Amino acid sequence: MRYEFRLGVDTIDIKNLIFIDETGIKKALTRHYGICVDGGRVYDERPGNKGKNITVIGAMSDEGLIATMTWAGSLNTASFLVFMSANITTSVVDGSNCSYG
Repeated sequence: MRYEFRLGVDTIDIKNLIFIDETGIKKALTRHYGICVDGGRVYDERPGNKGKNITVIGAMSDEGLIATMTWAGSLNTASFLVFMSANITTSVVDGSNCSYG
């Protein structure tokens, strides 16, 4: 089954692909201390409260970066659809050579 999948993937034109990736940033996720060159501990300021997570999502094609978006909070269906409708659907519609849905 993997072999058949690989054969199918080999037939897709790279110009018809858009790659989407998402990551999250948690500002309060910091170390309590670091390690100094001499082996001692290094202390620094840390956020006093947890704050909101920050989500970053981006899309790229063979021509480069298409779109990025950041917002406070986690990625959910509603925020993903906002990203898709504002950025990706126009790229797919404009790409007249796109033959995959």
